[in-house]
Amino acid sequence: MKPIITQRRHYLTRVPLALLGIVTAGLSPVLIGIAGAWITEQQTGQPCHEGNCGWMVLPWLGMLTLPLAGMALLLFGFIVLRDTITLFNDKSFVNKDSSADSREADHR
Repeated sequence: MKPIITQRRHYLTRVPLALLGIVTAGLSPVLIGIAGAWITEQQTGQPCHEGNCGWMVLPWLGMLTLPLAGMALLLFGFIVLRDTITLFNDKSFVNKDSSADSREADHR
């Protein structure tokens, strides 16, 4: 399997974006359901609940998406840990990355 993290800057770009995506996917039924129910309440003036509004049924899908997102976060954590260990055990990565950092410092 190809590593997700191949450079140090990937810790600042790929990891946070992936974490944000996984958490958003896990919470999306809850967020969409509550937003839809709020809009419906504002338009109709009637309180919105599972009995009279389809939007409030969507958060129940969180019982499926939240555990799946938790498993995805766990898997992603293992992949990041494996990539980190692999990269820091690779001597050429450490030397190449430190020389790139020193070149960036020279340009500043």
